[in-house]
Amino acid sequence: MSTSTSSLLDLADPTDVDALREALASQDPQRLLTPLGLRRLVVAADASQHVVPELTDLLAARGAQLAGARLVLLVDDVAIARAGRDLKDDVEAALRAAVSAGGGAVTRYVVRDEHGEHAVGPLHADETALSAAARAVAGADAVVSVGGGTITDIGKVATSRTGNPPLVVVQTAASVDGFTDDVSVVLASGVKKTIPSRWPDVVLGDLEAIAGAPPQMAAAGYGELLSMFTAPADWYLAALTGLDETFHRAPVDLLAVVGRGLADWSPGVVRGEPEAFEALTRALDVRGIATGVSGGTAVLSGVEHLVSHVLDMHHGAKGQPIGLHGAQVGVASVVAAAAWELLFDRLAGGGAAQAAQRIASGAGIDPDGALQRCRDAFGHLDADGALAAECGRRYELKLAELAVRRQRLAAVLERWDEHAAVLRSLVRPSAELRDGLRAAGVTATFSDLVPSVDADLARWAVASCHLMRERLVVVDLLDALGWWTPVEVAHCLAALEPQGAVL
Repeated sequence: MSTSTSSLLDLADPTDVDALREALASQDPQRLLTPLGLRRLVVAADASQHVVPELTDLLAARGAQLAGARLVLLVDDVAIARAGRDLKDDVEAALRAAVSAGGGAVTRYVVRDEHGEHAVGPLHADETALSAAARAVAGADAVVSVGGGTITDIGKVATSRTGNPPLVVVQTAASVDGFTDDVSVVLASGVKKTIPSRWPDVVLGDLEAIAGAPPQMAAAGYGELLSMFTAPADWYLAALTGLDETFHRAPVDLLAVVGRGLADWSPGVVRGEPEAFEALTRALDVRGIATGVSGGTAVLSGVEHLVSHVLDMHHGAKGQPIGLHGAQVGVASVVAAAAWELLFDRLAGGGAAQAAQRIASGAGIDPDGALQRCRDAFGHLDADGALAAECGRRYELKLAELAVRRQRLAAVLERWDEHAAVLRSLVRPSAELRDGLRAAGVTATFSDLVPSVDADLARWAVASCHLMRERLVVVDLLDALGWWTPVEVAHCLAALEPQGAVL
């Protein structure tokens, strides 16, 4: 675990990949971080027009030429307009012109939902889609994907399975941060999980196309940003307990650079201001890099992401549309911050000493009961109990690891004051996050999400979020201490209301 202060805070332009790589190396003498594999990041109004020169350079670095190359253009069936034209058609035409002189070919492959005409919602990165895409790109000299986060994730997995040909990503939405990292969010057994994939070689964030995307996409992107004000604390807590010792200060400091000026430009997102779209796109893309170099998603994925994933699991199981991930994360970030505030309050005074005694005794940590808890929480979602079983397997692993390390966690609680100072620095106040959502004019409550999440569903998702994955988060500690009852859940949900919450 590295906690040294980072010179990344002095970085003028974190989207300058070469300068960023140098700054990361200077703050990582022990080489604990994952090397930054992204070669170029271009965020510009005409970024999609850089596809041909970027491919030319990538292939030249491998001793090959673009003329005569076999290319695959990987897309979904969502129409994407740029300056009144079909962006996918324009990219395909540019690629065909570039390869035709040498007898090359461009294959346009559309990844579609293969689950039948009654499938609900957008394309998902499930095994059917991943396998189909991998077959499509096999043997290609290079691959270009055009679209949003899901097709990008599919492209990263598909090319990682087929020899890692050069991959250029044309980013057309600013809704998630997964364009620039080396992992992909996939759907397995009805449950979203993150798996290793690969770095794209080049990401081209086309601001003209991004500005033309549905307004709710950028609003969701702002919500996604808020996890950087809560998740790093979960990551640090996991490092303290020994469940995840990858914590490194450099990615956290990179996020601090991303967060500069957020309150100034964020209201411009829903107003469609070009400067706001550019700032949002840059922020999300640098967040993705922070995820990649940290070696996992924990730096940006804590309680708030678990709540979103539980909602996705519910909607998918019930045949309902899946909500925008970033919008759900933004609302849940307020709840996550409130959970941390609850822990800080409860451990004040003599609370930490009593908590240490409880943890040392093993009370509240019951691996044997993990599967039943997941059945109680998730058993209603499907007839065969597969979702509960999948979550139960992961939750049992987490509790088993926590039980082994309970003395270490008890020691953390015995010295809580020194650890709390660091943890507090990694969490923004829930009221600040709540007010930020409202000031930006984006979704600020569960009921305003699409599809709408009523009070009962919100309570269930928040109460159950820690049961679905191996990752240790603040709710796991609250639960082990007996402080995650319906009363505490309601308290944290109340933080979304303008008056806040009192307990």
